[in-house]
Formats: sequence, structure tokens, C-alpha cells
Amino acid sequence: MPRESTTPALAQVGTPQGDAWATLRPWLTALSVAAGISALWLSTAGCAAVGVGGSEERHAVIARIVAASARVTVERGGRRVGTGSGVVIASQAEGPGAGAISYVLTAAHILDAKEEGLVFVRFAGEYAGRGRFAATVVRQGNTDRLDLALLRVGGIVVPPIPLAADEQVRLGEEVLVVGFPWGRRLGLFGGIVSQVPLDGAEGRAAEQGGDQTLTVDAAVSNGVSGGGVFHAATGSLLGVVEGYQTASIAVKGRTQTYSVRVPMPGETYVVSVGRIRQFLDRFPSEGTPEPPGRSPTGRD
Repeated sequence: MPRESTTPALAQVGTPQGDAWATLRPWLTALSVAAGISALWLSTAGCAAVGVGGSEERHAVIARIVAASARVTVERGGRRVGTGSGVVIASQAEGPGAGAISYVLTAAHILDAKEEGLVFVRFAGEYAGRGRFAATVVRQGNTDRLDLALLRVGGIVVPPIPLAADEQVRLGEEVLVVGFPWGRRLGLFGGIVSQVPLDGAEGRAAEQGGDQTLTVDAAVSNGVSGGGVFHAATGSLLGVVEGYQTASIAVKGRTQTYSVRVPMPGETYVVSVGRIRQFLDRFPSEGTPEPPGRSPTGRD
């Protein structure tokens, strides 16, 4: 499954005697026009959403999803070797024989090949000032089949985000994505569900081993993998960012070769809520509370 590290060379332009900037200009101009159209569409969509639900309601939804979002980092020998994002899907308050715990869902590939690394989580929104917390891996999926991992964070209770109903995963549904680009800043991205399985039946595709990946057109960047993809109107969790596709464009100048990575429009890949439910199927047996929004059988 494509991830942020996957950057196939889709185009090569050679100008042995020419100016590299002259070659790049048409590409950058096209990208600027596309970005302008995208921004205009998103602005219009945002205004429509505010008109329907009211600005206060929309801001309340954003505040909830930001507060439940987390930056995930992996360190080895005091040096950061991995970074990503996550979302709180369950928590439990302090009680007899138990402390405060929050459970963060993220992308498994953030933890790959980092067995000796230490995992830390830092929360956002109203919990941003609490510092960072050590985390342990409760479950980790196979990144080639199910790019999900569940982290246990002790010492803090963060209100979890409920899982969306399967029928909310629809083509054209407006979404919000929260993540931490390059592990440095908090980012909020908007878009729609841009691609779904051909028959629209996500659960049936999963059972038959077909293509189960959802795609949204929110333009994300490195560090947003594992971040939550939320239903814009309700704030429920539609999925988790798995990665995004880029094209690498090589341009040869007189003395140097330039390379530009261009995000592919509409190519942000998402592990959908149906697959998240499958991943959490053994959730209670792990000694953790039952996540909100779970179906009675734990399946689609």
C-alpha cells in the first residue's frame, strides 16, 4: 500500500542546455492554477457547511477532533527516527486499581523497523500544554494488509472520537483531516471522499479480499499518516490516513539535476472505518475499554 515514502518517478524532463526554471515554470503554473481552483472549491464548501450547521457548531466539531488528535514520535538514543499522527478512540478514567488511560489509533508503518525505539505522544487542542507521554504498542497490524496500530497512553484521559456509521462513508462526503505535518505543527485539511470501492460496499469488499481503500482529495504531507479523517458535519471518525501518492519530476539543468515532488490530486489513501472495526475486533480481550461507536458484534 502506498505510503509517504513512496515517490515513484512519473515524469522526467531533460534540458541539457536549457534553463531549469524555464522547464519547471509550466508545471508550477499548472499546480498554482489547480491549487487556486481547489482553494475556491473548499472555501465554497466550507461556507455551505457553516450555513447549514452554523459557525458555532462547526467550530465545536473542530475543537473536539483537534483535542482528540495526537502527534506520535519514535525515538532511539534520544534522536527522533519516526513521526506521524493519531487519534484517540477510547479512554478510561482513574478508578480502583486502574489509572487514567487513553488509546490512540495510528498508522503501523510509523513503527516499522523501529523495535528498539521509544514511542511518545503529545496531544493537541486543550491538552496541548500537558507535555508528552510515553506510549506502549497494544496491537500492530501488518502494513501490507492493514496499516493500523493501537497505542496505550497512561496518565491522561482524553475524550475519544466515536466511529462513524458505515453509511456515512459516501462518495462526495465532506471530510476534515487533522495531522502534524513534518512533526512540527498542527494542521487541519479539508476535502471530500473522492474514491470508494466500485460497488460502494466496503464491508463486502473486505470480506472478499477486494480493494478496501478509500481515497480523499485533502492535500496532506509527510507526518500526517495515522491522522484522523473525520465526517465534517458530525466529527465522527471515517478513517485514518495511510499515506499519499506523489510524482517525482526530474529536471536536468546545465550543471545540476533538480527534483520536484508533486502530490497527486485526490490520492490520499485512508484506512476506512469498516477496516478499523475489524482491527479492533479483539479490543476488549486486550484489557482495554470498548471503543465508542463499535457495533454489537465488533464487525461491519
